[in-house]
Amino acid sequence: MMNKPTKLMIISVSASLLLSTGLISMDTEGVYRLGGIHAEAASVTYYKTTSNLNMRSGTSTKKSIIMTIPKGKQVTYISKSGSWFKVKYGSKTGYVSSSYLKKVQAATTATASKTSTATVKTVYKTTANLNLRSKASTSGKVLITIPKGKEVTYISRSGSWYKVKYGSKTGYVSSSYLKKGGAATTTTVSKTETTTKTVYTTTSNLNLRSKASTSGKVLITIPKGKEVAYISKSGSWFKVKYGSKTGYVSSKYIKKTTKKTTTPSTSVKITKITPTTYETKANLQMRSSASAKGKLLLTIPKGKRVVSKERAGEWYKVTYGGKTGWVLDDYLKEYNAYSTTALTYYSTKASVGIYENPNTKKKQIYTLPKDYLLTSTQKVVNSIGQTWYRVSYNKKNYFILSTNVTSKKAAAMEKTRFKSVQNTNLYSSAGTAHPKIANIAKGTVITVSYKIGDWYEIILNGKKGYVMSQHFEEYKPSAIPENRPDGQVINEGTYYVIVDKSLNLRESDSTDSAKLDEIPANTAVTSAFKTKTGWYEVNYKNKTGYVSGQYLITKAEYDRYKSLLNTKNSYLTLDLRKESSVTAAQINGYIDGYVKRTGRASVLTNKGQAFINAGKKYGVNAAYLAAHAVHESGYGTSAISLAKNNLFGFGAYDLAPFVGAVRFATIEENINYIAREIKATYLTQGNWKYKGPTLGYTVKNVNGARVDLLSTGMNFYYASDSGWGAKIASHMNNILSYSNEKAVSRKPDTRIISAPERPSGKDVFPSGILASAKTSIKLYAAKGSTDKVAVTMKKGETFNLLEKWNDNWFKIQYKGKAYYTNAISLSRYNNFMNVYNLAHITTNSLNVRADAGTGYNKVATLSNYTYVELVLDKSKKPVTKNNWYQVKLSNGKTGWVSGLYIARDLIE
Repeated sequence: MMNKPTKLMIISVSASLLLSTGLISMDTEGVYRLGGIHAEAASVTYYKTTSNLNMRSGTSTKKSIIMTIPKGKQVTYISKSGSWFKVKYGSKTGYVSSSYLKKVQAATTATASKTSTATVKTVYKTTANLNLRSKASTSGKVLITIPKGKEVTYISRSGSWYKVKYGSKTGYVSSSYLKKGGAATTTTVSKTETTTKTVYTTTSNLNLRSKASTSGKVLITIPKGKEVAYISKSGSWFKVKYGSKTGYVSSKYIKKTTKKTTTPSTSVKITKITPTTYETKANLQMRSSASAKGKLLLTIPKGKRVVSKERAGEWYKVTYGGKTGWVLDDYLKEYNAYSTTALTYYSTKASVGIYENPNTKKKQIYTLPKDYLLTSTQKVVNSIGQTWYRVSYNKKNYFILSTNVTSKKAAAMEKTRFKSVQNTNLYSSAGTAHPKIANIAKGTVITVSYKIGDWYEIILNGKKGYVMSQHFEEYKPSAIPENRPDGQVINEGTYYVIVDKSLNLRESDSTDSAKLDEIPANTAVTSAFKTKTGWYEVNYKNKTGYVSGQYLITKAEYDRYKSLLNTKNSYLTLDLRKESSVTAAQINGYIDGYVKRTGRASVLTNKGQAFINAGKKYGVNAAYLAAHAVHESGYGTSAISLAKNNLFGFGAYDLAPFVGAVRFATIEENINYIAREIKATYLTQGNWKYKGPTLGYTVKNVNGARVDLLSTGMNFYYASDSGWGAKIASHMNNILSYSNEKAVSRKPDTRIISAPERPSGKDVFPSGILASAKTSIKLYAAKGSTDKVAVTMKKGETFNLLEKWNDNWFKIQYKGKAYYTNAISLSRYNNFMNVYNLAHITTNSLNVRADAGTGYNKVATLSNYTYVELVLDKSKKPVTKNNWYQVKLSNGKTGWVSGLYIARDLIE
């Protein structure tokens, strides 16, 4: 031992560090043991959690959660920042709200304790009301519905599903509805904190030795009164650090003292914010300062509204009941005032956004162009005083800022006839941003009885639409001729005579009446009267007479025909038997672009090579095949394509589009089938469908009938839509510009290809689909066997539809027995039967609820555009409630589905 005191040491012990690392345990003698060496406990500050408490990466509830500290656990205090404490728990250091801590005394003696090991947890917040399911599928049982904005604890992942814990429940949720969980003037309020720590100080000059013995080498002599950092204890020796040196000193020459230090804490920023209205989510304490230690001024009841103009961290300054103070943001939600209004029309002032919520801080869903008409029945004043309107767009409700629209007065008016003073357009709604649905020639007469702003609502050639009022003037008709045939006044329009040579103008609406004159082909005439027999009253060379509408086309149709006739060097006139130079990547890119724009799933994704393969195999232009499929199937997103792998609507009839459509096993099978079918018919000279190997076009007369003299190409027979060919050509040009299509200079493939046989697929209906015969129907014992009639079902008798094959054979149940028939033609099935309760879902997944509304429990899920049986009342009408349909499931139970997501079949 030293014969005189040479060193005195001050040892500062961070007990929280040693405890948190689990290296120190306490023995029964009341000292901490470190690796078998004793060390006396130093003074530190401890707190205990009063509830489960999130430890965060920073001093805000918006910072990420490091872990959740259980209720009743002890943490070691490090420093303070406003209402947040920096603490250490286990091996983790972070920030916690001081509101959920209480100070405790650290014991200097204790019995042996266990070291707690904390687990890091990831927390997510729900972005909508979210079902917690028993398995990672929408078919999983709903355990509970988690409200929007609630936190869940992440456990694991399975595809697009997360396994999470919410409250006492553990299950699976869709990850799509989870998120990881104004200009300002700032005032800074500084605070200071006083902390106490235990230190060791040398009582005399003291030798620091290389080992715990006087025989140890002296490393340095520590002057009297200096502080040393305590490391560990070995008998009567302390291992300490002084400056850069570490060694051993005799504990006889050091003394333990308490040292108080005052340090500034992180500044609390008081920020001025846009005045915002909040509603309390629970009874909420108002304090005198932005701290849980502030004096309690009063308690604001749940559901009350307050306005805040300032915030400090997670605290808001508010006034309530004559008191002004601070409240925590955890118990506030922004308040929006909703009110119902009369139906009002609004037009966008410029290109503007619409939102899912009445707040520009939320995600913008769509951008609408200028002059787009919207309707609203609800007004919202949001939390910061902005006025919004709830509007309908794409069959869904969104919100638009009131300053971005102008109101349009809508009113009925006395029926008035107007005449167009220039060529103009018919729009689908009252605004130039909406699609043009028809051209209106100068001189056209319209009848108006309703007006929205400066737009007239009219019906033109069976189409309802809107025209700009400034393009019309009031119409003053000429005198009515004597002996006018029965008929009706129509909107005056210009028409062209379409005949080989000339058209007879007759005294009345009959070929038996006297001929007044001959009108040469392509002559323009005007008419404002149509007879019951479909003839038009016209004036030619000062003679008023009548011509058959069969030989007239409108000016708009005539102008379109002239334009088409002069179209050269375009896909509309390309020989479709020429091999395309399009690549799979170009086709895939065009489809992918649509998928990304809309977010809709497509069966055509990555199918570009299938079109190229089929085109080469059968001698059909691959760009045309792809464009045709895109047009007919909505880029591969139509119900028929998704449900039946049928891209081209093959087999679909106007009366039975979904049921009639042929079912294919794969997309590739469908593409090959159509390529072969098109080549064998529309593109093979000699076939009755051949009208030239081009897309072509159709021209229609005033009665809507095709004018054979002016129509050509596939459009002649393939589609009733006059512009079908032009629409396919547009898609082709978007996939591969015509100027880059090498097929233009190639020779056509004129091979004769036989037509394909229909694939052997079928549709299976629910067992309770009820129908009744409208005529006698022959039934057979087996499919395909028509040699012997098993039974004839009489008119008025009922039966059940069971199955329908691609070759249009039906399996039915009649008087308890199964039969087959091919006597029902789907193109005119309404001549053969009434079907009462067949429908299919129009989405890939649809929840069935216990009652008519989304608030009721889910009892089942329908999927993949399946057929569904509607429950009927006594009068054989579907049971409905608030546009929800009652359905019968395959297990015999019933439920309800929204009418927005089903389509009824065979109901004409």
